[in-house]
Parts: sequence; structure tokens; C-alpha cells
Amino acid sequence: MSDIRIEALPGEYSNDDAYEKVLGYISNKSYIGGFGFTCNPDISIIQQFQLSQDYSHYSAERKMWHFIITFSTSWTHQSLLQLASDVSKGFAWNYQIMFGLDTEGRPHLHFGVNAFSYHPDSPVLSEELMHNYLKQLQDYLQNHYPTMTVTLQFLGKGERNV
Repeated sequence: MSDIRIEALPGEYSNDDAYEKVLGYISNKSYIGGFGFTCNPDISIIQQFQLSQDYSHYSAERKMWHFIITFSTSWTHQSLLQLASDVSKGFAWNYQIMFGLDTEGRPHLHFGVNAFSYHPDSPVLSEELMHNYLKQLQDYLQNHYPTMTVTLQFLGKGERNV
């Protein structure tokens, strides 16, 4: 059993309401945050994610990536929120990301990443790029928590566990 598990949730997330469903789900968590959007009463976070897709010079079916980080040991909410912020910064240079701390059961973190960059000339966050981001995240967590086992479950079209 791993101490920290990163899991990319399966699914294409290509449906018209993918932003609404994923971001709505995450926004109902106990604590939320993220990068690449503003809390503006005139334009929702969902609309801001959609605008990145609308202005992108690329096209793709997938709109979102949803992944979670779970822990076998107890962590404080403060340390989990700091970790969520640190994880999000790895995506924030190119992609909008929202995170939520779920405190029901054993606390765990949910992340919703826009597959479209808010830089119109940046490529879509493909399965290969996402796998690379999550592999780098796994390495980062393993280096920062060397006494813990960090595993990555990434089941995409290639159906691989790392």
C-alpha cells in the first residue's frame, strides 16, 4: 500500500458540461483554490475555463483532467492546502487549475486542470503531456517525502499503471 497515491481519474471529459461538472464538484469541497482564474462576479470560473478553449489555436475533444491525491496517513488541513498550492503551481504557467480539499473520510485533494492553455499558442494538455506532469509530480513528492511510497495510477488510452 502506498503512502501517497496520485490517480488520474478515467474518462474523456469531452462532454459539453465537463467544465461545469468537474469545477462544480471541486467547488463544493471544504476548501478550494487554484490558479489562472479570478473570482469575478461578472464571469464565472467555468466561463473563464471555457474562454481558454474558445481562444486556443488548438482543438481537442478532452476539456478537463481530473486527478486526486490520497494519503494513507493523517495530514493537517494546512499542510494539505500548502501541498495543493505547490502541486497547482506546476500547471499554472500554462493551464488553469482548481483544487479542493475533501475532508469527508480521510482528507484527500481533487484537482481539475483545463486541457486548454490560457496562452492560445500553447498546446492542448494531451494524454502524453498530462502523464509527464503527473510523473514529475510523483518524483517531486517522492523527493520531498523520501520515507513515503508515492504511486501514480494513470489509466488513459494506453492503460498504464506507473
